[in-house]
Amino acid sequence: MPPPSAAHQPDLPAAVAPHGEGFRLRRVATDPAGSGDGAISPDGAYFVASSKRNGTVNLWIFDLRNGRWHQATRGAGDDIEGQWSPDCRRIVFTSTRGGHKQIWWYDVATGRIEQLTFGDHEEEYPSFAPDGQRILYVGGPWGHRYFYVVPASGGSPRAVDRPPGRAGAGSWAPDGRWLVCHSYDTGAGAIFLQDSEGAEEIQVTDGTAWDYKPTICPTRPVVAFSRSNEGRSVIWVQRLGDGDGRPLVTTGADDRWPTWTADGRSLFFHRLVDEGRSIGMWDRATGEVQELVGGHERPRYASFDPAGRRIVYASEGTGRSTIKILDLSDHALTALSVGEASFPAWSPTGARIAFCSRRGPAHRWQISTVDVATGKVHDWTSGVVGLRRLHGPLSWSPDGNRVLFKSETEPFAANIYELDLLTGGVSAVTDDSWWDEAAAYTPDGAAVIFMSTRGGDWTWGFYRKDLATGEIETLAGPDYVERNSPRLTRDGVLLSTLVAATSEELYEQRPDGTGRIVAAAGQGVRYPVPSADGRMVLFARTHRTVEYWLAENVWAADSPVADLARPLVARATGGTPISEQAPLGPVRSPVDTRRR
Repeated sequence: MPPPSAAHQPDLPAAVAPHGEGFRLRRVATDPAGSGDGAISPDGAYFVASSKRNGTVNLWIFDLRNGRWHQATRGAGDDIEGQWSPDCRRIVFTSTRGGHKQIWWYDVATGRIEQLTFGDHEEEYPSFAPDGQRILYVGGPWGHRYFYVVPASGGSPRAVDRPPGRAGAGSWAPDGRWLVCHSYDTGAGAIFLQDSEGAEEIQVTDGTAWDYKPTICPTRPVVAFSRSNEGRSVIWVQRLGDGDGRPLVTTGADDRWPTWTADGRSLFFHRLVDEGRSIGMWDRATGEVQELVGGHERPRYASFDPAGRRIVYASEGTGRSTIKILDLSDHALTALSVGEASFPAWSPTGARIAFCSRRGPAHRWQISTVDVATGKVHDWTSGVVGLRRLHGPLSWSPDGNRVLFKSETEPFAANIYELDLLTGGVSAVTDDSWWDEAAAYTPDGAAVIFMSTRGGDWTWGFYRKDLATGEIETLAGPDYVERNSPRLTRDGVLLSTLVAATSEELYEQRPDGTGRIVAAAGQGVRYPVPSADGRMVLFARTHRTVEYWLAENVWAADSPVADLARPLVARATGGTPISEQAPLGPVRSPVDTRRR
């Protein structure tokens, strides 16, 4: 497809002289109950975010002038993904209060809410057009989704003339005709410009990274979006036309979902901070809980050696994940020289430790083992094609010959795999379009338990797959209760964590289906791992919070992205249009990947 004609280019703004004030990046608010979204108002006075601070996920508004929160929406269902109207009088948002995700709007002055869309499938990611009269959103069954435009006053939605697929989110260019969107049709995330009144597209990113949630600066020809490469996201700022771009800031945190103020001077985003606080050990017989590793290590995961005398754990105390061995008798500590590593799991024989490692020039996660006596490391999956994002809990088979791990296969799909340490072969334990993770062998090695969305509608459940027959049975759920990290003990108790209110707690489910929260373990519990005899349980205490950040005077001379504001050739004076400066083609994958 040739690039769009000059007559149908987005009316992108020319660069403006930098403001005299210097660049500033500051954290403006935090919310331990935040749900991981946020958008600044066009006038820069407020931001809206969703929070579970009252037990249900509703929209809250933060006043940047006085530092106070104010609850906006109320009631059952999840209210998320709020976006402001250009005049700051309304907020359009996604809500499940009608049964599944649909688009609603909220009147800031009166508190009135009204449903805007009524589709049979999930509808999400709304965004106001610059004229305030239209709203863009995404809807339809996964793999066959459209971008839709609906009048802000209500009415019949119109699908944007584009083949359906794995549509992500979009927002409007300043001209009110073009959209900047992302999709997962390439197998990762890709950003593109889309004509809302036609079928023309202009590629912005090549779809090899996980790029999502784009937004065009109102006053300069640049786009900001979230970018992830086998790890946490950064806010990426990139020029339209020549593709020059760089991160706004790089930290060890997870920065997401940028939005601009109307003057184009400030860029708002949220940061997910998930830190380990301690490693605890729970004695199931006595009920006693003991702290083994303190918060200075920022520990995230641990497992026992076969004898229960040592633990191996992941520490992020240096800002980079490493693994260490702690002797429980004399508290001697040994750091393993294996590079960046996480999710260590001790083998049943005690000779090796399996872990997720990020080694080599590709800097991608893979599955490795280390010989405890010699320190020799073996990387098992570096040459296996089709595996990606191998970062999550591992599990050894009771005979010590196999290791379970999770790999993402397609966008929003993951399968469980088994690594044979005798042959080096990798085989799929699950092979479908659901999201499966946190797999563990049962104590007898005859089956695998795991968490999955196979209940439908992105609900979580725990499942058991018999390795001999292939039969899958449900152990818990599926429902909208957030549960994680199932492990089965020798006496048939299913250990996991459960979000009962706003924080995860350790949970025991007995063979008869009854269960209880282990109150002694406290809140913020993750990754329960039993000892070989099932008496002791290790777990990590973690703290998750959402931080809200504001980058001010983004185009000041001392800004890390200041030079990206250099102007494109002006079309008003007969200059070369964007498409002729950098002839970029359609962003679609060369193969049809829309098959979920």
